[in-house]
Amino acid sequence: MDDRSSAAPPPTAPASVQPPRSHQQQPAAHRDESNIKDTVESILVAFILAFIFRAFIVEAFVIPTGSMAPTLLGAHLRWDCNDCGYHFATNYSARQHDADGNPIIPARSGPYMERRGSKPTNNVHDIYCPNCGYQVPNQLPNPQATNVPVHYGDRILVLKYLYLFEDPHRWDVVVFKSPYDVPKYAQNYIKRLVGKPNESVVILDGDVYVAPPGADPKDITQFQIQSKPRHVQEALWRVIYDNDHHPRGLTRDVAWKQPWTVRDGSGWQIESGNVGPEPRTFAFDNADSGGTISFDRASSGSDGRPTYPFSDWLAYDVENQGPGSGWSPHVVGDLMLKFDYTRTAGDGPLRLRLSKGGDTFIAELTPTAARLLKRGAGETTETELAAATLSLGRRPSRIEFQNVDYRVSLYVNGDELLATTPEQYRPDPQRLLAEFDQRNAPPLPAVEITAERQTSSIEHVSLWRDVYYLNDGRRTPTSERSSKPFWASPAAFPENVMPLGSGEYFVLGDNSLMSLDARGWADDIDLPDFHVESGRVPERFMLGKAFFVYWPAGYKPFNFAPAIAPNFGDMRFIR
Repeated sequence: MDDRSSAAPPPTAPASVQPPRSHQQQPAAHRDESNIKDTVESILVAFILAFIFRAFIVEAFVIPTGSMAPTLLGAHLRWDCNDCGYHFATNYSARQHDADGNPIIPARSGPYMERRGSKPTNNVHDIYCPNCGYQVPNQLPNPQATNVPVHYGDRILVLKYLYLFEDPHRWDVVVFKSPYDVPKYAQNYIKRLVGKPNESVVILDGDVYVAPPGADPKDITQFQIQSKPRHVQEALWRVIYDNDHHPRGLTRDVAWKQPWTVRDGSGWQIESGNVGPEPRTFAFDNADSGGTISFDRASSGSDGRPTYPFSDWLAYDVENQGPGSGWSPHVVGDLMLKFDYTRTAGDGPLRLRLSKGGDTFIAELTPTAARLLKRGAGETTETELAAATLSLGRRPSRIEFQNVDYRVSLYVNGDELLATTPEQYRPDPQRLLAEFDQRNAPPLPAVEITAERQTSSIEHVSLWRDVYYLNDGRRTPTSERSSKPFWASPAAFPENVMPLGSGEYFVLGDNSLMSLDARGWADDIDLPDFHVESGRVPERFMLGKAFFVYWPAGYKPFNFAPAIAPNFGDMRFIR
């Protein structure tokens, strides 16, 4: 900073001592030479620092596949629903590979844009909006699904060698040398860490259960469900229906119907057609009694799409969920109901209900208090689990009511107000194991909102379900163990439980249906100095923790050009 204008003038130097000439006083030729030298030195220093930074601190990686989608995206296609405007992505599977086996990603996907051998191949699928079920047209004269741009995978930053200074945490997104892929131990994989050293892991009903070190892995009652921290859970919610994306009424084979319907009582005003003056706001006005709206589990997922309201269907996996894929839906009971609530008159309660299995949980809100209640299977009375004071003014309050990982919680304006304890609500691993063995599907959950004696409205209403980890597949057929079920599967318990040794980790992909993760690895790690059984990631294979998407899914304008246009709005920290 130049502050000569405000500083006192310096004392005059003695005649025998000449102060150094300023930059402006130097001859032009010498000044140019000095500038070039400084620039070259700065560039060299920058390169040296960059190489040091890359080698020892942070390194960039690209996501090649959809095994972590939609948390992290591989090569994919992007869609905006023609009817409701919901934005989503679907996987892109390359049909060609180069001489080194790397996938060739073209600029666009279409029926005659790619070739398999000498014949053109159609890389087009039936695309359904995950929010409203509208099918993206894929036939002329409106071929949105036949010739769309292909986007590269997300580029991420990884904290290298972090795990030299601290142990990995459960639910970290980690990068490691693959114990599975060919050539062996050369490919980098990215997955979510769910099992730590000396633990035993099993997957029940889509959730991760762990027997702690020292517990008996042959005793199912020793396994405890692993709840996800809030910041991780926020990245793993999958949309069921978001009423902010209300369809505008395009023609369909089966007409869209608002999945929120009035079940009983009076006072609710819900727009049930395709268009209306305020289709995104549900209003209630009844000073004397009440009324209930419920989420219609039968009507959501119309248009014949392979979606079920409370299942693990994922729009990203369009290629893996069609006819002949072998996939069948699984009921998902871990849900979150979210909306903005504004009360303008009355003192009656607002009651939110979520059911899972035989249990029903109720969050009750009045202007001054909140309660968390439970009603068990076959019971008619409600038991109070928790209570707190509350101050609901006339301004909107953001309400989140969720039942996930056998923990029920109520958030108001981002703060957790009420929650169950493990003593009040916990899973029964023995019952879940019996249901798996008998192939008994759990009942569909129910979602309801009841208002009484008030004038109020709810806006930005959305319903979400948790990630679901599959446990009933088969390991990849690369060895004699290929006939066995997944590692961590409860099949033939405890034969397929994953017991981890010292310095061993177990990892899963967020996109369970498409993930080549530790569940399916069938080959042991054999190196001259150590041996690790299949399904494990040894500590020495860990490269670091993924923490930031710095170049979200760049777009390739031409087949021969790199992905030069990142989606800046999707830059984000990885949870």
